[in-house]
Amino acid sequence: MNRVNSRTFRFSQLFQPQFGLIWLLFAMVALFSVTSSAFRTPDNLLEILRASGINAILVLGLTWILAIGELDVSFADVAALVSMIAAYLVMKSDVPMVYALITAFLGGTLIGVINGFMSAYMKIPSLITTIATGFAAKAIAKILNQGKPLAIVTSSKIVYNFVFGELLGIPVLFLTALAIYVFSRFLQDHTTMGQHLYALGENRQAIREAGIKEAKIVFNYFVLTAAMASIAGVLVTAQLGSGVSEIGGGTLMIQGFTAVFLGALVVKAGKHNVIGTFIGVVILTVLVNWITLLGLPTFIVWLARGTMLLVAVTIFTVSKYRRKTIGEL
Repeated sequence: MNRVNSRTFRFSQLFQPQFGLIWLLFAMVALFSVTSSAFRTPDNLLEILRASGINAILVLGLTWILAIGELDVSFADVAALVSMIAAYLVMKSDVPMVYALITAFLGGTLIGVINGFMSAYMKIPSLITTIATGFAAKAIAKILNQGKPLAIVTSSKIVYNFVFGELLGIPVLFLTALAIYVFSRFLQDHTTMGQHLYALGENRQAIREAGIKEAKIVFNYFVLTAAMASIAGVLVTAQLGSGVSEIGGGTLMIQGFTAVFLGALVVKAGKHNVIGTFIGVVILTVLVNWITLLGLPTFIVWLARGTMLLVAVTIFTVSKYRRKTIGEL
């Protein structure tokens, strides 16, 4: 009898508020499939999964940064810089594609080292630091080819199969992103650095009093954020077949923050979490894809993202306040 009740309870949890966004995603896919025949085509659904995979990797680190109470607005520019470095090395310096991508990745990760050092050890506000490094990355990316895309001519089967390949009908890119998120969730829940994640964002004084090296943890998260953005930049370059100095038309930053704050309403309500971010990314990708297929003006996409960000931040703030109030009772 107890076993039956336990199963019933677990199933009923799916209908609690923190899972509302998952049901919203299902409803969106169903509605958009009915209203647009182009949306439900296999090719379009595969494209949604590929785009979701890249976007999810791009903003994974941002989830951790916001969770520890910091800010990073440079991640999209880091991805663009990595894209241009890779293309420049291949086309201007005759570096093999794989080596160019690795070098570009390391260059992007270096931005994270700078962000982490300045924010964690020099105590410069992370917003100021990442604005500065973001602008620097953007400038260098544009200088490399006068702000124009730089096409890559390559026949690397490894890169092509990774970006466009499928496993059991699902894009390898999406499966890779999903695996990274599952592994990140494991690290978040079962490592020392992960266990200090929320404590850093909610009570740094307690962290200091416990003798935990706060600066080292903050530094590591900034490096990880840049590393994830660099991987996304590498994937974008391989997918487009060119280096681009501005990925996503300059909209990736607001899209990233929107996804992370939407994700904070899922699973762990009021807390930034990687699984929630993944769901938030998919929701935004599905929405933007549908709007694009309808041929609506670009400003509609901006309006949708801005509105969702405002709503998500409002609900997140209220949830966090309620949780804090209940904890004090």
